[in-house]
Amino acid sequence: MTFTQLVRAEPFPQTISWQWRDTFALCILPLIFLNGWLLNQFFGVSVNLALGDAVFRGGLFIVVCCLYKSMLIEHWQKYKQAFWRSSLLVIIGAVLLQVVISLTRSILPDGESSEKESLIDPDKIAFISLLIISLGPLFTALLEDIIFRYTLLQKLFVPPWLWRTVLVLLNSILFGLIHYHNFDGNLIATISFMTAGLFLNLIYLWTRNIWHVLLIHFINNALLSLGGIILLKVLQTAGAV
Repeated sequence: MTFTQLVRAEPFPQTISWQWRDTFALCILPLIFLNGWLLNQFFGVSVNLALGDAVFRGGLFIVVCCLYKSMLIEHWQKYKQAFWRSSLLVIIGAVLLQVVISLTRSILPDGESSEKESLIDPDKIAFISLLIISLGPLFTALLEDIIFRYTLLQKLFVPPWLWRTVLVLLNSILFGLIHYHNFDGNLIATISFMTAGLFLNLIYLWTRNIWHVLLIHFINNALLSLGGIILLKVLQTAGAV
């Protein structure tokens, strides 16, 4: 059997089959934005806001894991049928994801591509708080892949091919647009994340297994958030900073 025959967990649907959990998944992003807005009203840009946001995303992460437990287990069983090849794909995919983002940013107008810097000084925050905050992007990886790669792609990927093509492109554009806060509201800069969304969409459509894109996304976020925190702690311990 070929690699894709081993790992593909679900066929493409012929008709849309929607469940209440899918409706909940669509509400996740508005809930995250609403929670962020409320925390900002109470705490402003602060450690409390970042902690509250990470904890809230962690709660959503637990709920989503429960709601999609059977799907996640089914896809994992298929992933394991070609575990080493799947894991190699994940590693290569994580590298290529950063390459795609970097190349896209390199062709955007100067000053349009950089993510905004955090206004919170990590040197003034307890390590345990930094650790909790860094978990937020990891929770986000699962949430976004359930929303964009499963609910808004797999569930809606019905014939004809024209619709499927439009769906993939619109999905990728929307994925980039929801990150506009990462770039301080600069819509042009979100194009780099649109290409990242397209890359992840194509990986999912090829493997039809949520774990490949989830782990690629997870590794990417982990290196940028948790990896940075661990590196900072190591440098602080060594007296380098």
